[in-house]
Amino acid sequence: MFQKNKNAKRELIAKILRQGRSLRGQNISLKYIIDSEYSSSFVFIVSAKIIKSAVSRNKIKRRGRVIISKLLPRVKKDYSALIFFEKGSLEMKFSELEIEITKLLQKAGVLN
Repeated sequence: MFQKNKNAKRELIAKILRQGRSLRGQNISLKYIIDSEYSSSFVFIVSAKIIKSAVSRNKIKRRGRVIISKLLPRVKKDYSALIFFEKGSLEMKFSELEIEITKLLQKAGVLN
């Protein structure tokens, strides 16, 4: 599981939203920033407007956390990112979700 210091703080989230660079996949969006002030951290966001069921939102976030925990050894230092899941991500298989997240992180230059 993630350590407490890996969880992004509110200021970091606000900073990423203001200054971050954006990338879009088919069903996932990524907003990231390089900041040496914080260690690498990831936040998963699923809007209640897009997916009504809390159970479904939590399921997608859990899948995202598992995928990122697998990729964590390859993540470069000082990268922080927000990962936004859209409605289509609910129907995706785990392997498809993993491929899409990996592609976005590679495109952003987050992975070694």
